[in-house]
Amino acid sequence: MGFLSKTAVYAGSFALALALSSPVAFSQASQVRIGVVVDGPWERNEEVGEMIRHEIEVLTEGEFDVQFPPEKHITSDWTSAAISAEIDGLLNDPEVDLVLTMGILGSDIVARRGDLPKPVVAPFIIDAELSGIPSRDGASGVKNLSYLSLPARVLTDIKLFHEIVTFDKLTLLVNREVWGSLSQLSPRLAAVLEELRIALEVLPVGRSIDSTLPTLTETTEAVYLAPLLHLEKGHFDRLIDRLIDQKIPSFSLLGIEEVKRGVLASAGPDLFPRVARRVALTVQRILLGEEAGEIPTAFALGEQITINMATARKIGISPPFSVITEATLIAEQRQVIDRVVSLTGVMREAVDKNLDLAAQHKFVAAGAENVRLARAALLPHVEVATLATAIDADRAEASFGSQAERTWSGTLGASQLLFSERAWANYSIQKNVQHSREHELNQLRLDIIQQAANDYLNLLRAKTFESVQKANLKRTRSNFELAKVRESVGYSGPAEVFRWESQIANDRRAVIEAIAQRNLAEIALNRLLHRPPEERFRTMANDLEASGLGGSVPEIQDYLDDPTSFDTFRDFMAQEALVQAPELQALRAAISAKKREFAAAKNIFWTPTVSAQFEVSRIFKRGGAGVEGLVLPASPALSLPHVDDTNWSLGLSASYPLFEGGARFAEKARANQELRQLQQNLEAVTERVQQRIRSALHLAGASRAGIQLSRDAAKASTKNLDLVTDAYSRGAVDILGLLDAQNAAFNANLAAATAAYDFMLDLIAVERALGGFYYFASEEERQAWRGRLRDYFERAGISPQGR
Repeated sequence: MGFLSKTAVYAGSFALALALSSPVAFSQASQVRIGVVVDGPWERNEEVGEMIRHEIEVLTEGEFDVQFPPEKHITSDWTSAAISAEIDGLLNDPEVDLVLTMGILGSDIVARRGDLPKPVVAPFIIDAELSGIPSRDGASGVKNLSYLSLPARVLTDIKLFHEIVTFDKLTLLVNREVWGSLSQLSPRLAAVLEELRIALEVLPVGRSIDSTLPTLTETTEAVYLAPLLHLEKGHFDRLIDRLIDQKIPSFSLLGIEEVKRGVLASAGPDLFPRVARRVALTVQRILLGEEAGEIPTAFALGEQITINMATARKIGISPPFSVITEATLIAEQRQVIDRVVSLTGVMREAVDKNLDLAAQHKFVAAGAENVRLARAALLPHVEVATLATAIDADRAEASFGSQAERTWSGTLGASQLLFSERAWANYSIQKNVQHSREHELNQLRLDIIQQAANDYLNLLRAKTFESVQKANLKRTRSNFELAKVRESVGYSGPAEVFRWESQIANDRRAVIEAIAQRNLAEIALNRLLHRPPEERFRTMANDLEASGLGGSVPEIQDYLDDPTSFDTFRDFMAQEALVQAPELQALRAAISAKKREFAAAKNIFWTPTVSAQFEVSRIFKRGGAGVEGLVLPASPALSLPHVDDTNWSLGLSASYPLFEGGARFAEKARANQELRQLQQNLEAVTERVQQRIRSALHLAGASRAGIQLSRDAAKASTKNLDLVTDAYSRGAVDILGLLDAQNAAFNANLAAATAAYDFMLDLIAVERALGGFYYFASEEERQAWRGRLRDYFERAGISPQGR
């Protein structure tokens, strides 16, 4: 109910009676005093209280002068009797206009009182239906009472806890006073645990943990922690230390803050900021005149799985992939990763380290030796030889001095091919073939650079896809919470909750698959760079902006903005590609080689092979029998010429094959057909190169325009999703409408997140089709390219927009 301003109080009993019978808005700029009852001392009381005060003051600023008198802020002693008495005091205090109960006990106590004399906001009701708190049409239905019904997530928490670590017995630690007010929860909890075949042990806890610690031993399998805000200072940390020492897994209902302090896991986010905002909205609606008992009470907690990995390591627990894929990991023991990769870095490293490219370098080096071998046939050949022989003595004596028993001789020979059509043709052919190999090496180099860039960009896409999938899963879990709220207020049935549970399972599977795809992308990149398959590395933040490769974007973007410039630019790029493409250069070199082969096949019909030979030999030493020649009587008539030990010869030869069984005709015909084949291949590849460069430019132009368009679509679809989600929470839209909006937002956000990568992939394809990468070009080459581009546009009489 609203309260009259001080001026209205003196207006008379009629006005007072009217005010008490119906809600009345507080006067604009009137002072509103809020009294607060806190269940008891807690280390975060001041923080949470300040959070709520700040939200209320900011929201009502300019409308109401909201005050929180310090003397009306009461901290009780964690007992129901004392808290009830403090509430009574504020309800009867004429200097308090509105009461706020800051705790589970206070909220439960005031919510069971029926009609109240002044507005009360009780934001900490644990599942109104389970707790037996009055509810009607989604509101309290009680005069001057507004509360927030926090879903009792104990059941889903335990299922998640059991997924993290298996256990047969669960120990529940709960505030003794709170457990008494939640007795209705016990049957449902027992039913779920029986389904999971888990025994339940409940340990009510007082202000001190001393009596509880001895019961927590190695036989305790798992502990679920209900909010233990009432514990004395330091006792909660003692409890956590005990659980870790005994290697007992623990799970917190309260949320992430307790996980940071050492609890193993939780599925709850820090609920207090959301509660603070919702309390502020409720207070504003009451001050504006809305009946507190008619304000909706449903509240979706959301879900944020958090795991303390330091605790997990200490107690020997390794959470499964199905959980950690969507969990926030605290104190994760990450491997120190010094290796950082970037787009340009992987392109350079691929050129230096890729094994396929290294093997092709060896192939080209071996081809260079083929050229040298072909050239060697045209150069002089010089040979030196020595020979030592020994024969039997009687044969030496019978030779009459022509062959000694022991002889040592040496020979020096030289030959020179003076003319050979085949040899000269082979030399020319091998040089052209080597040029073809070198162009093929450059082709592979460009392919490897493109593959490295593609693999890196695909890795960034995979990481982005993983992030978007996780965000989508988070959104699905939030919608799941909304579905449970809708069921609680009668907007829908349990089938809708089950539908969201099914969607959560599908989205979790999608997240796991996205992580696998990211791992595959990392392995593919490592293989290309000749790294260990699963060597860890980090990608550079904001890489596309920092990358030197991105410098090529301003060079072409002005030529993509209007159809006339774009048409001319495509023609220019196609012309450049026909000159630079290594595929065409390799074919041109192969055609030159084949032309020389064809010419040689014709020339050998009329050209001989001519060569010259020279040889000199000398006998260095003779020994044994047969050294002396035949001795004849001295007579002029019987005089024989003297032969010395040195001999030489010089020869010139020419050969011409008359008939080789038709082989020369076959060689000529084969060379002619192979030449025609290469020429037709050149035409076909020329068409493919033109198609590739033009297609790549069209795709790059489209993907560049798509960057901003996809961002606009993502913004619009996100706004639509927010509106549909709000309508869904109010029962105005069914589950199909929300699923459709969520899917549209997911696809739009994914497209927006990957649009820049799509453009860079297309840009890489343009540069590969062109036959060179901008990043690897020297400044002189870049200036020359810009000059040719300007000249081409000037000849066409076109000035692109922006230039």
